[in-house]
Amino acid sequence: MIYRSYALKFSLALKFSLGFALIACLALSPLPTGRSRALVESNQLTLTAQNFHIYTSGNLRFVLGINSESLTTELTTNPKAVFRISIGQKITNGEKQVRAINDATEEFVATDSVDLTIRETTRRSDGQFELIALSTDIKSGTRRIEFDGPGIYPVRVEVVVDQISRARLTSFVNRFNPSREVKPMPVNVVAAIDAPITLQPDGSRLINQTTRTKLEKLIKLLKLDASRITVQISPELLDGLSRSANPADQTLLVQLVAALGTAPIIAAPYIQFDPSAASSNAQSDQFKALRERGISTWQQVLPNARTVSSLWVARKPIDQNGLDLIVRSGVRSVLMLSQSSVVLGEFDNAARPYRLVSNGVDVSLHLVDKSYVDQLSRPTDNAFSAATFLAAQILAQRNQIESEGGTPALRRVVLTSRDGSVVNEDLIHETLLILSRVPQQVALRTMANLPAPRLDAYKPILPKVNSKNFIERTSKIADLRKDIEKLRDTIETDATVWSDWDERLLVMSSESITDAECENFISATRNQLKTIRQSVTLQDGTTFTLGSRESTLRLDLQNSSDFAMTVQVRVASSKLRFKNEIASIEIPAKGSNELVVDVVALSNGLFPVEVRIFTANGQSQLGKKIEVSARVNALAGLGQVVSGVGLLLLATWWVAHIRRKYRKKISKNHPVLRSKP
Repeated sequence: MIYRSYALKFSLALKFSLGFALIACLALSPLPTGRSRALVESNQLTLTAQNFHIYTSGNLRFVLGINSESLTTELTTNPKAVFRISIGQKITNGEKQVRAINDATEEFVATDSVDLTIRETTRRSDGQFELIALSTDIKSGTRRIEFDGPGIYPVRVEVVVDQISRARLTSFVNRFNPSREVKPMPVNVVAAIDAPITLQPDGSRLINQTTRTKLEKLIKLLKLDASRITVQISPELLDGLSRSANPADQTLLVQLVAALGTAPIIAAPYIQFDPSAASSNAQSDQFKALRERGISTWQQVLPNARTVSSLWVARKPIDQNGLDLIVRSGVRSVLMLSQSSVVLGEFDNAARPYRLVSNGVDVSLHLVDKSYVDQLSRPTDNAFSAATFLAAQILAQRNQIESEGGTPALRRVVLTSRDGSVVNEDLIHETLLILSRVPQQVALRTMANLPAPRLDAYKPILPKVNSKNFIERTSKIADLRKDIEKLRDTIETDATVWSDWDERLLVMSSESITDAECENFISATRNQLKTIRQSVTLQDGTTFTLGSRESTLRLDLQNSSDFAMTVQVRVASSKLRFKNEIASIEIPAKGSNELVVDVVALSNGLFPVEVRIFTANGQSQLGKKIEVSARVNALAGLGQVVSGVGLLLLATWWVAHIRRKYRKKISKNHPVLRSKP
């Protein structure tokens, strides 16, 4: 290791002598009070900027902050305090070696170093220090960092006080020769956001804070890098945002639509729906309907969206039946997220090319690179430093492929987190910014136009997916659907409740909800059905009075629902004969309608009448039977007729009696009729 400084030139032998003397002194006497802490504190330095790509004869530049006031004071006041920039051996074993050095599981072996005194650095207005070191690719004997040709190198920056390293950090640089012809390696960044179902059992919409945070992070990233990000967002989530009563959700939707810009949108079913289970259980039509609804939802929210329907993002394992189903819907490429590709076992390796075959159709298979999943799935305090580390791994991976005789252009690196969401938008942006500066080495692309699979690519066997839970849930949903369909002829066709039920039945089949959540939906829907079936009523205990043998029952039916209902009414009584025992009637929403039933009384008195209300087709009874009473006075009218006739006869007799008496009186006094004495 070589140290170069503007201080006195020491010989190598003298350096070793002083080093041994210093070690002996440290062993025989305690350190001063100010140095009683650990000699090296790695968290005392924070890297905020650097030149990652170092072109031939370019400079190494680092901007860093010191997180200790006492160390800053020592550095600025002690004449024997310096910044030391050291370069390690070139990375030859790809991204694994980069991780090993960063994690300190592999020793950092310095091949060259340069010391910079405080006067050779720049103190910025924000208190940070800017360090610049010259570089070269040839032996110069000058104060230049000597590289061993193009490649990725580890770099260590230290604060050294009295020849003791007090704080340090490790970073990486890319020594790059722009005149050298190389083939770029494709790199894709995917942001696939799924979320809990927004539809609630009570019909409301709820977007939880976790989902809002994911969308906010995505929006922030898209504002900077929309053209380089391939996006998939659950259509049901978009629908939920547009229907939410929360103003914050409406604002978020407006921001999302504006940020998407030219980003390609991967088509997805309206809700997460297992194509393997669907294909195995005669639910292919349901899958097709969900996929079409997903696309139409995007078209409503973002009419000019650049939708990619040829790519399927698999969150869970997929088998051959599922593959056949998605291929029939137009899919020609499959991207497996980390939880989906685990079923491939030993073949779960993103470095290998894969292809799948469905009924003679070749399908390209891509795996998310698990080398980077953990880094993209956790937050970081220093996005720039983490991005430098990530970019170094990607370029080291590319260089290893090239050094081993491979073709980097045939290797595709897909970057995303464990669940596909954006965890650290700053990390992704900084990584893209770093990689975009070397288009000769890395091609930042979207997954909009993926090439056909290579014919020599390995074809893995897709294990059968267990669909037991899918079958059980589908059976429960089918039973619920049958009960809903019983009201098809009863509830008006344009009632919004039909679309509400259709959506509930859809989301209940989603992989995104648990069995318990599904049961909540089923319970809430059945309770709603019960309420609707009891919404058409007649006042129980009502008494009707029939004043003649032939009369009418006037049934005042009430409808408490929010939509018009057509029902069938059946009445029955042992003391009445109905001209029409079954009648249909439509009752307006929140209103009433009178049903007039013609009856013939068989006897008089007070007796019960049963009223039953059925669906319009008469196949299912709505609610319980209703009992009313009928008071019949129809036969009491005969006595009144007899009395009337008797009075009439009596009146006639009296009239006749009076006339006879009068005639006798006239006859007695008439001169002709009067008898002689």
